[in-house]
Amino acid sequence: MTPMEDPRMKIRLGLVLMLAFGLGLTGCASGGGGGGGGGAAGPTGSALAQGERPRQTENTRAAQRHMDAADDADDEGEKRVHLEQALTSAMAAIAEDGRNPLGHRQAALANLGLEDYATAGAHFDHAAELRPIYEFEDSGIRERAWINLYQDGIPLVNGGEYEAAIAIFDDANAIYSARPEAMLTLAQIHAQLRNHDAALENIDAAIGIIESERIAEMDSTTAASWREQAETLPTLRAQIFADAGRFEEAADAYRGLVAANPDDLLSARNLAGILIQMGNEEEAFAEYEKLMMRSDLGAGDFYTIGVGFYTGSEYTRAIQAFSGAVGINVNDRDGIEMWARSLQLDEAYADLPPVGDRWIELDPYSQSALLVMAQAVNQNGDEDRARDLIAAVEALEVEVSDLQLTRFGDGGARVSGS
Repeated sequence: MTPMEDPRMKIRLGLVLMLAFGLGLTGCASGGGGGGGGGAAGPTGSALAQGERPRQTENTRAAQRHMDAADDADDEGEKRVHLEQALTSAMAAIAEDGRNPLGHRQAALANLGLEDYATAGAHFDHAAELRPIYEFEDSGIRERAWINLYQDGIPLVNGGEYEAAIAIFDDANAIYSARPEAMLTLAQIHAQLRNHDAALENIDAAIGIIESERIAEMDSTTAASWREQAETLPTLRAQIFADAGRFEEAADAYRGLVAANPDDLLSARNLAGILIQMGNEEEAFAEYEKLMMRSDLGAGDFYTIGVGFYTGSEYTRAIQAFSGAVGINVNDRDGIEMWARSLQLDEAYADLPPVGDRWIELDPYSQSALLVMAQAVNQNGDEDRARDLIAAVEALEVEVSDLQLTRFGDGGARVSGS
């Protein structure tokens, strides 16, 4: 039994869709991309002169001829043939002079047309290293490809095809890594699939962009959207640490969340639950005591606190928490069972029969309910009822064992047994 909710993490589909329809180019570009609002200013004359000079050779001229032919081709098969020939010529140009930025740029454009986004991104990056002005000139081309890929990935996310979506969003980041939206979506998908390291890597990459100077270059709507998404990342990071069993890091993350927002009830509950799993009962009980003093607890809050106390063998406080849960939700079969079990383990047999009766009323075929009740009434000296309860157990035609109810943090539950 665990004091944590089911750790599954939900992808924020509404936000993903909203972003998709609102995406626009954020940078300026003279080579293939229009500028969006708030883009960086154009390069100065000194920037134009920086780096290696592009040099025309037979191979670069051949590459350009094939790319022009690909642009003019009406047939997709013919277009692909020209792009492959352009790539062959561009790679030959690189082989003869690896310091010629033009060859790398042509290889990038050819690979982009062939939809090899990772290789295209690598050549774009290399070309920009050799000639920095290319980074500015090609940013529009790269960002437009990113937008197209991001929008291609949305139906896959919406349809639950997460592995396919990962491939699309990875391609998006490979071709253009100056926007965080695909990284944020990947972080959520990987968290959902329990790919913990990949999720954390994408969180770090997204934060690196959002907290960089680049956000000052964005229009106000884009900047606000990025900041809104960033607000969810500390919680997601804590959830990932917890789901990965990295409890020390999870506890530190939840401590930070609670310190930043003392009203964050869910983070406070999860901090206490993590501490229980770590065996740090003293600190966990202190956190649960703080929670019990709150006036805004719901039935689920009381139940989770009760499970924490129960797990730490603090049965008297577990009784108080479970009774609080049942006081709010009088037909909470789960809460009533845990209330009765806590009374049993606390040897509070005199208080158990009213709770046990409610348990049996809600679950009349529960062998556990009948046995717990039989023990209690026997301890209270009611031997006749104890015999009746044992007879009821023996008369059961169907026995369900290992019955478990897992509550989900966003509502609902899963019942399992054998």
